[in-house]
Amino acid sequence: MRVRRATAADAEAMTYVHSVSSDTAYAHVAGRSPGRYERRLQAWRAVLAANHSAFVAETDDGTTVGVLSVSERELHVIYVHPDWWGSGAGQLLIEKAHEVLASTCDEAILTVLAANPRARRFYERNAWVPAEFEIEPHFGGVPTEVVRYRKLFR
Repeated sequence: MRVRRATAADAEAMTYVHSVSSDTAYAHVAGRSPGRYERRLQAWRAVLAANHSAFVAETDDGTTVGVLSVSERELHVIYVHPDWWGSGAGQLLIEKAHEVLASTCDEAILTVLAANPRARRFYERNAWVPAEFEIEPHFGGVPTEVVRYRKLFR
């Protein structure tokens, strides 16, 4: 397994992994709207075109199993296909996120659903600290509790 910088050619595979992982992790969230795949594909294409730091975790045969997007001070997206949960792909991706963020900031943030204990444990094992709870209308306009995490790099 390896992590490499994503290219425009990765947009479809990234969207697939993001969609399967997100739909599995957030199946319990009400208010999910149709057309998510197309919106995610457009979002990944925009991320890749804007030169954000985007990466994929892939197997030795080149299958994309995880995705990551970070900016100067924020970990935006990290998803691993559910068939690969526990494989180490997520750990490789978060280590890449830490490497990128440590080179650009002293403190970074990320946001996760409060009702996603698996992700929250993962972040906390990797020295992210819960900083605040908020209600956001992210999921189809349905108010949803999220946790903002922070991590110090210096």
